[in-house]
Amino acid sequence: MAFDIIKEQRMIRTLFYSLIHSANFLADRADQKQKFIQDIATFVRERSMVEDDTRDKCELVKETLEMFGWKSTKIDYLEGETEGRVFLGKNRYIPNDLADSQGALIVLQAFIEGLCFHLIKAPVDARAELSLRTGSFYEITFTRSSKEATTPTYVKKTPHLAEETIDMSIHDNLTIEQLFYPIFTREIPTMILFDAAWKVIRESYVANALGSELAEQEELKKPSIRNISIIIKKLTEKAPEEEILNMAEIIGEFFAKFLKTKISDALYDKLQPTLKDKHATSYLVYYDCKQFCSNDRFINRCIFIRGMWTGILSEVLGFPIQIKEVFHAGKRDRYCMIEFEPEKNA
Repeated sequence: MAFDIIKEQRMIRTLFYSLIHSANFLADRADQKQKFIQDIATFVRERSMVEDDTRDKCELVKETLEMFGWKSTKIDYLEGETEGRVFLGKNRYIPNDLADSQGALIVLQAFIEGLCFHLIKAPVDARAELSLRTGSFYEITFTRSSKEATTPTYVKKTPHLAEETIDMSIHDNLTIEQLFYPIFTREIPTMILFDAAWKVIRESYVANALGSELAEQEELKKPSIRNISIIIKKLTEKAPEEEILNMAEIIGEFFAKFLKTKISDALYDKLQPTLKDKHATSYLVYYDCKQFCSNDRFINRCIFIRGMWTGILSEVLGFPIQIKEVFHAGKRDRYCMIEFEPEKNA
């Protein structure tokens, strides 16, 4: 049970991190921002809350907000009205450095538009702002909208044949050995590593998928290393390097926690010898993935793998690890190597 709770919290944290970063990127692009809000609001409206005619709707909305991490909630709304306000404290899943960003307010607006549909029984327009004067961190006003309610239709995309051929050439060359044996010894069977990777990487994709992406999940339900590669591509495409690294680090930490439940020996004992020194000032990891960094189509996957290793090592060693330097055999260097070091003041 405790592990399930940790898993749920990790997924919600990853979800908010990705949504807020995406919203910050779209903050000055009015049309794209509105489409982003509509997609999230529709998803929240349709999937996050089950109505119960025997219970007060405000209480149901409040419980849903608390489930998503808001520490304190208050809803100022009377049944039959066409407008109201929601007051929220800080969210335990939203990083402090993002909590007062424009992206956080956009995501919060989308959540309220989705949830408060159930109060007014009609589409809702919302406006979110920071508001310490009310004793809450956020204040969101919502009002009945003139927009018509629509039910999302997810259309399965049929990619162009040439595009699909290119994609498969990318995904067919990834192996579990490349993913994990640079940091673990071969004492951990590849099947155990694959099962753990499939679970955490796919669940991260499901937690982040919105809109039409949900229609593609059926195609990605079959466990395979190719599908792991496809999901990594979907999680990382068009994302900046910092966002990929942060997301992958969280996934790596969760992967290590999950792996600990699958093997009887200490995970620390399964690390490569060069990593088994808790007092080292840095750690070197060599790996043979020249084709990843020599081709732009592989760059994000290479970044993701580095971030995942960072999260795994932080969890296994018991203190934060950061990437100090990266050497690319596919670019200018003689080999692929990452130098990790313990975070200062950790």
